[in-house]
Amino acid sequence: LYHASNLISEGSDLLMLVPSLAGFVGGTVLPLLGAIPDGAILFFSGIGDIKTAQDTLAVGVGALAGSTIMLLTIPWSLSVIAGRVDLIGSPPKPNYHGRIKLSTKGPIICEKSGVGISAQSRHGAIIMMITTIP
Repeated sequence: LYHASNLISEGSDLLMLVPSLAGFVGGTVLPLLGAIPDGAILFFSGIGDIKTAQDTLAVGVGALAGSTIMLLTIPWSLSVIAGRVDLIGSPPKPNYHGRIKLSTKGPIICEKSGVGISAQSRHGAIIMMITTIP
């Protein structure tokens, strides 16, 4: 599955080079190709007798959930670290329009630097928190 995932990734990069298909490829083909390995993991996890299938399916679903969480968390945290700017005023607001955007170098100090959050990001975060409630 790892090799197949790499092949899908390389092929999708090549598909994006065709300008007339870029919208269709980015909106339809790539999400579909990204879902195929996930579906294969769940499908093959459920093969076998009932007891074995239940145990292996639980492992497959757990692996899928873990990989999805990792794929959401790592880019988000890297974008927060890379996009942080100085916070000014009271209450603190990001200084996106200043000449020096980030004056503190070195360790991340949460009280002196940060990022702004859009209304869409806030709405998406609320939906994700609500969907975690069992």
